[in-house]
Amino acid sequence: MSVHEDTNGPGKPGMTLVMGAGPGGLCSAYALSKAGAPAVVVERAPFVGGLARTIIKETEHGTFRFDIGGHRWFTKSDELNEIFREVVGEELLWVNRISRIYFDGKYVDYPLKISNALKAIGPVTSARAMLDYGKQQADRKINPREVVSMKDAYIDQYGELLYKLFFERYSEKVWGRPCDEMSGDWVNQRTKGMSIMTAVKDAVVPSKGKVVSLIDEFMYPKYGFGRFSERMADGIERMGNEVRLNAGVEKVHREGNRITAVTLATPDGPQRFEAENFISSIPLTVLAKIIEPAAPAEILEAADSLTFRNVITVNLMLKKRQVTDDTWLYVHDRNILFGRFHEPKNWSPAMVPGDEYTSLVIEYFCSFGDHIWSMTEEELVERSVKHLVEDMKFITRDEFLEGFIVRAPRAYPSYVIGYEKPLEMIKEFIDQFENLQIIGRYGTFRYNNSDHSIETGLLAAKNVLGGHFDLDQVNADQEYHEIKRVPAPAGHAATR
Repeated sequence: MSVHEDTNGPGKPGMTLVMGAGPGGLCSAYALSKAGAPAVVVERAPFVGGLARTIIKETEHGTFRFDIGGHRWFTKSDELNEIFREVVGEELLWVNRISRIYFDGKYVDYPLKISNALKAIGPVTSARAMLDYGKQQADRKINPREVVSMKDAYIDQYGELLYKLFFERYSEKVWGRPCDEMSGDWVNQRTKGMSIMTAVKDAVVPSKGKVVSLIDEFMYPKYGFGRFSERMADGIERMGNEVRLNAGVEKVHREGNRITAVTLATPDGPQRFEAENFISSIPLTVLAKIIEPAAPAEILEAADSLTFRNVITVNLMLKKRQVTDDTWLYVHDRNILFGRFHEPKNWSPAMVPGDEYTSLVIEYFCSFGDHIWSMTEEELVERSVKHLVEDMKFITRDEFLEGFIVRAPRAYPSYVIGYEKPLEMIKEFIDQFENLQIIGRYGTFRYNNSDHSIETGLLAAKNVLGGHFDLDQVNADQEYHEIKRVPAPAGHAATR
């Protein structure tokens, strides 16, 4: 089928085309819409929200809602908090946070609280862990060495014994590689300010909000995190702009140092859409490969060298009041195939049809073609139920009602050692286009939290409106983004 012009023509003067309707892309269009600037969001899927969407499942028992992985809202940016509150509106809840590690049949608070960790591993092992950390720190002062791998970074923060006990198993589940093959950048980005010493200090003098994992509550929409995206999309259209679903970007056309148009795959055939500005949240590796004329061979090779890690969620509906009281439970046992789960009811009671029901979102980390990705829905549901019944003793077989899976490809950028050079090459190629900005976790190949992705979308919109913001500085602070505690509005009620 030949390519034809979009039925709306080449786009209004000043038009911005946003590629991808995840929270970051939608925030770009939302901010532009509020400023009265024309914008269109295009999305390959038939829904908005991307990895941060909420799935509604109607059953004979009532309505269950499932987030594709738990997404809490917390940020030190007052402006982002205002946007979140504005969009979510009356659906806003505050949720108490409880995160634990399931470790050899025991529970350990996450992040590590020293008294709890000592109790779990016993006094002898605890003494060894503290001695090991002290020796390791002393050795680093005498023989300074660069932190290169994920293993290096965890040992630097916690010592080798605690690394092996609490980080090695889970990390290798997530990434599918030994920790000494993964870059330490991921650890530094996700746990800035965390170490065994911060855990000790917090045990003695609780440091509410000092570091990311010590915050005790977060904001969340009553009907699931996907409502944030849905309500932004509604606002974009209410303000006169457009969100087009089932419209995937197939080609990105360039002339000189500008992007001129994209070709979209739609149910009515290929369509060409022209615009003055382009914001991309589609995977950076994909973007590099669909630009025409094609990127130089070395750029295409660099794109091939970067990989993502996939997630499959197994979503179970249960006739049970509660499985745990955790917001997340990280499962370190090697004989249990999944990596973590969350219980949506603990985030909002509205996620299940009634108090006699609960549900679980169980996450399997995998790569294209591996044994987990190749498993059928029936196999994954059965494996999950079996682990919960036989290994963890969390439910009985008769409490299981039904389940389904969701495959989420390219969920996490993989920071394999050596990823920096090809990433830099691709970004330098993209940077030559003066009217193209990349945003979000996919778009920048950076393991951003949801607030980081949304911030890049907001700043990209501000750049279109005349700003001069460096999007690479988002989530680049030496101080972790969640060290600022945001007080709840007076009279708010936290939910469990």
